[in-house]
Amino acid sequence: MEILQAVLIGLAALILAPGYFFYFDVTPKVAVVLFGTALLLVWYALSKQTRIPRVFTILAASQLASLAVSTVLSTSPALSLTGANWRRFGLLTQAAVWLFAWTLAGHTAGRPDRVRVILRGVSLSALATAVYGIAQYIGWDPLLPAAGYHIGEGIWTIVRPPGSLGYVSYFATWLLFNVFLSTLLAHTEVSPAWRGIAYSSAAISLTAMLLTGTRAAVLGLVAGALVWLFRSGFRVRRSWLTAAALACLAFAGLYLSPAGQPLRSRMRWFIEDPFGGARPTLWRDSAAMFLHRPTAGYGPEVFTAEFPHFESPRLARAYPDFLYESPHNIFLDAAVSQGLPGLVILALLFGLALRRSTPALGAALTAGLVAQQFTVFTLPTALITFTVAALALSDSKPEAPRVIRWFAAAACLPFLWAAVYLMVSDHALALTQQALHRADERAAATHYAQYQRWRLPGSGGELWYSRASLNLAQTAANPLVRFQALLQAAGAGVQATRTSEDPANAWYSMATVYAAQNDAANTEKSLRAAIAASPYWFKPHWTLAQVLRLEGRLPEAEAQAALAVQCDGGKNPEVGQTLLEIHAQRKTR
Repeated sequence: MEILQAVLIGLAALILAPGYFFYFDVTPKVAVVLFGTALLLVWYALSKQTRIPRVFTILAASQLASLAVSTVLSTSPALSLTGANWRRFGLLTQAAVWLFAWTLAGHTAGRPDRVRVILRGVSLSALATAVYGIAQYIGWDPLLPAAGYHIGEGIWTIVRPPGSLGYVSYFATWLLFNVFLSTLLAHTEVSPAWRGIAYSSAAISLTAMLLTGTRAAVLGLVAGALVWLFRSGFRVRRSWLTAAALACLAFAGLYLSPAGQPLRSRMRWFIEDPFGGARPTLWRDSAAMFLHRPTAGYGPEVFTAEFPHFESPRLARAYPDFLYESPHNIFLDAAVSQGLPGLVILALLFGLALRRSTPALGAALTAGLVAQQFTVFTLPTALITFTVAALALSDSKPEAPRVIRWFAAAACLPFLWAAVYLMVSDHALALTQQALHRADERAAATHYAQYQRWRLPGSGGELWYSRASLNLAQTAANPLVRFQALLQAAGAGVQATRTSEDPANAWYSMATVYAAQNDAANTEKSLRAAIAASPYWFKPHWTLAQVLRLEGRLPEAEAQAALAVQCDGGKNPEVGQTLLEIHAQRKTR
């Protein structure tokens, strides 16, 4: 069982499937963990040596109940059940993470040999993804387009490798955990070969983590090291000091070398933006959002849709065209999603884990928690965080009651259902994308129909398909293809306004579809719906002003243009130019 657990942790970080899945860095990870957790639960139900972790059982049961209540009372229950497209971290996925950690806590209790297998799996997978991240930094990437993680121009371009985790911050968090866990493995390993692998994994993970230029991870590294020193009685070996000094010298040499130019550019960004951009204001607005529904929250994964109603004008003006998919803080995310119960349970889990942990596990958990005050959970980072907590809280009773065995066996069914439907539908969406790239509208429509039959409830690919079909309608040479693509864009766009995790964008996109059909009335209606969904987003105000201007409704157009200027905060000069032109036109008339 411990081998399967180690493989699942590793695959959750490593697996990518570009070309086969549309969401190629999310879907395979979620599917693997759902399938794997289902297998673990079946094994747990059938095993004659089933043991139940006492503390973790109470916490997991409480959190699953909280998640279920928040999902039922959610502003979008279907979205809260299956999760948003960008991370698929709804009720089903979060339940899988908790139950995975629950089985791990019981299975590894009092068995250091099993813990060692888990740590070996983490160390090997982190070594592989760290090497991949370093390759991305130096310019070699056979899987992902480099433009996705190169920011800026000229000598000020920074390289922020995401590894195989989709985004640089999650990649850095994963590597941060491994620095401590591989060091722990090296200190407890009985095999010289595995000890060498553990030291190599820790060193290469540290290098790759520093190359990401992620401040949160560096802060977590310092916090974790201090906790380890404190709980070890500040006993520092001379070899540790030597290794630290050599590492600092090596990094300084890299920083000053030509290969360190992206790091120097990143340091320039640090100096120009020392407080993390929008995060302080985002946290404040998210806290205000939590206070409006503190009992059960808004439901998992609905932040993108609900936050615009609590976004302050100050935040909107500072970042006028930015979409916030989360509060960028794991505890605020739990508070907004589940209310006070979810926040308290999560805090209890990590508080008890820190109290009972060994110095090394306590350091790893501290480092990860500090780093994730600036990000939220994705499946890989949640899995590694809960794994460390489970190892710290691993205790058990000799036998599990029969009712818990039945629960474990039954719980595997929704995970298997979700994994199958997710994979089939996402593959169909990838085939749809490939057909649209070939301008084969008929094949795209066929694959999209299959996607619709298999898609999970909640958010899906409707918004993307509507926009892609509209683009085909505007560029195809064949008039019949243009007409059919426009019909597909309209149908998918209407559905997106009901299902999308980002309703403001869905309505704005629908306005462009109606505009392509010369339907002024529905264009205006869609723009006003986008404004209702995101009151301080400048773009629908600005576009509506132009629509009203064309209709000769200049007073209304001027009012909308003025609102657009206020929301834009002077970031886009063309928005202010529109207001001046409308004002001049009114004056002339």
